[in-house]
Amino acid sequence: MAVEQLVTVKQGMQPTFDGVKVGVVKIGIADGAPAIQFWIRTAEQQRKQAFREGQSVTLPGAGLLTITSIQPADGSTAASATLTYDAGHVTD
Repeated sequence: MAVEQLVTVKQGMQPTFDGVKVGVVKIGIADGAPAIQFWIRTAEQQRKQAFREGQSVTLPGAGLLTITSIQPADGSTAASATLTYDAGHVTD
């Protein structure tokens, strides 16, 4: 049975999903569309990667992280994003 976790993040946060640390580097607009940039880190590897709403990434040795929504800052509200983590898609 798949276990999904819904998480709201802001720039600077570093949630951990099954041992994989996902640092939120930047949330904003890139090439005219909302985007989010992560540092994805495990003990063995790290990489910086940018995503758009609706995209997913398989976390190394863990599950599937989907960028559900991105809300760039609007002047009075800080930027945030909603992520869905599915531990049922475990990879090696």
